[in-house]
Amino acid sequence: MSVLIMVILFTVVLLFVFYLGNFVLSCKDFYKNKISSFECGFVSVGKIQNSFSIHFFIMMLMFVIFDLEVVMFVGILISDMSSLVSFLLLLFFILGGFYMEWWYGKLVWLI
Repeated sequence: MSVLIMVILFTVVLLFVFYLGNFVLSCKDFYKNKISSFECGFVSVGKIQNSFSIHFFIMMLMFVIFDLEVVMFVGILISDMSSLVSFLLLLFFILGGFYMEWWYGKLVWLI
């Protein structure tokens, strides 16, 4: 038990040493480009909320979800019946979300 406490204590001390070392040794230049927000390579005009397209975010989110779905397909090939049921449930929710996005017109790319 004392070995576990020593390992946890060593980990916490090492964490703080690395954190403080990073804070002390980091470069702190506060010029305009360093402290400004970066919006995909273009200079934002007006409010930052207006310069980001929600359609881009939705397309990116759909890509991530369907990319994870492909990983689930691989899992079905090597697993048992319970994973098949969980995959079908996941597929049902994904297709339901896709239908909702299509129904509300969020898949139309307008700039």
